[in-house]
Amino acid sequence: MTTRSEIERRLSVLPGLELSGVHHAADMLTLSFGPLHPFTNFKGVVKYMGQWALHVQCHWRLEEAGLIIATIDDLRVSDEEAHANSQRLNEMLVEHDPVVVETVLVDDRACIGLKLTRGFRLTIIRDGVEDEEDWRFFEHLSDATHLVIEGGKIASHSFD
Repeated sequence: MTTRSEIERRLSVLPGLELSGVHHAADMLTLSFGPLHPFTNFKGVVKYMGQWALHVQCHWRLEEAGLIIATIDDLRVSDEEAHANSQRLNEMLVEHDPVVVETVLVDDRACIGLKLTRGFRLTIIRDGVEDEEDWRFFEHLSDATHLVIEGGKIASHSFD
């Protein structure tokens, strides 16, 4: 098994799914895919989340027809600006004709590209900093192990 083949295997559920949410936590981009389901958070508040989640803490860029329209720098601003920027992305990609994942591209360095409908493409460029999480992919409401890319490699606890 290679890093690339394991990532491809785990992300193979994405093609055909709608992007159902774009949010942020500090400068982490959080994306939800698939049908929305109720989820009770640690404060007891019910939120609706997509079946699958991708949390990105490394460099990323969103392109539309080859033009960069957003990057991690859009979340590395004040809380108000980050919220406005993630809301803008949610409106663009989810609320007005949701985009659908067409293909998932993975390279040997654990970087991924999501080709989306309507000419959008999300590229995630892992930082590869030792012991720091780059990104993670997981299924909400499941006890299955998260796929975690840390330091540019699959974290060992992704196989527990």
